[in-house]
Amino acid sequence: MGFFDDLKAAAIEKVKDKVKEELAELGIDLDEIDDADDEDAPPDEPPTTAEGDDDEGREDEKPPAASSAWSTPLDMTSSSTYVPAAAATKPPCSSSVSSFPSPDSSTTFQEAFQTLWDLDDRLTTNKDYKIDVQSSKKPYRKGVDAANDPLFTYVKPQVLRNRPTFTTFISLLNNYSAHTGEEEDVTEEELQENRAFLNEVMKTAPMKYCHQYCVAKGISYRGNEISDSESQFKQVLNSLWFDMYSRSGGVRDSSGFEHVFVGEVKEEKVSGFHNWIQFYLEEKRNRIDYLGYIKPRCRDDSSTTLETNDDDPILTLQFEWNSYEKFVGTSFIGVTVEFELALYTMAFLSAEDGELVTLDASGEKFDLKVRCHKYNGGVNVGSCYVEALAHHE
Repeated sequence: MGFFDDLKAAAIEKVKDKVKEELAELGIDLDEIDDADDEDAPPDEPPTTAEGDDDEGREDEKPPAASSAWSTPLDMTSSSTYVPAAAATKPPCSSSVSSFPSPDSSTTFQEAFQTLWDLDDRLTTNKDYKIDVQSSKKPYRKGVDAANDPLFTYVKPQVLRNRPTFTTFISLLNNYSAHTGEEEDVTEEELQENRAFLNEVMKTAPMKYCHQYCVAKGISYRGNEISDSESQFKQVLNSLWFDMYSRSGGVRDSSGFEHVFVGEVKEEKVSGFHNWIQFYLEEKRNRIDYLGYIKPRCRDDSSTTLETNDDDPILTLQFEWNSYEKFVGTSFIGVTVEFELALYTMAFLSAEDGELVTLDASGEKFDLKVRCHKYNGGVNVGSCYVEALAHHE
């Protein structure tokens, strides 16, 4: 029996119970949510105020001073009534890889990126969630808050309950100490949660396509070509994303998953933190203060440049997290965790750091660079994220 095949039903139930308790602290009672997709169901509304910063870590980063802000109690007293807006249109997403051309050795990273996007069963803006981007700002304008309100107006609770990849992902978010230099204590229960998450994401179309792409391109990891065995690919993912290493030059205080999806603090700045679900939940906890969005650089033909708006699936922003600032950070909004994991895994393993790609999102185009930083000679993910270069027709 493989490393990922021996999770007991009791372990899976533990993950569900843990997430249920954590969301209940945020005023999200999953037991009270009807199974039907009730348009009138009131989703959780994030409260205002908090704080944070920016940085993409390298191996020479030093640990910052500790702060007690990470253990502050949650204040979930604010609430509001949810009035759903008209649902934005989105092309239907297939959950089956078989409906898309299989990748082969000639498949470009641009083609694979767009296929991942088309495969993703992402959320629908103004129906499953709503954001309020408010005002733009320059990244160097420190201490200037261009947004009076939170970024997220709401996320429907059904989204957090009905998607196993979301549920298992949320169970991982409180397994880490944010400050580099503080050794991580990884328990057996946390290892099981990692495995449960990887088991769930590997059931999805984006991750299956990611695996196919790596095999078709003959990509190697640790000197061995990636096998078409799903079990062995999970082992690769586990090593890439969850193996612990030292980001501070001392104790084992970091991992690729923590840096990219959860966020870290080093040298008094926020590093990593590129996931919208983590952002939303921390905003709910009053730990994040959204400071406004950063406009992408203009194209040569400025007449085609589009304004940032509340429907955009990619946002470059500035925020504070427990009083540590993130100067510039780009995140996908409303996508699934499996899409991000698939994209960054493909880019990392195929050495596509800095690859310029154009994403076609329902007619609007985003010019992006996918960035990957490696640790331990490419064995572990140091960081992965996208840079938004332009938004145009």
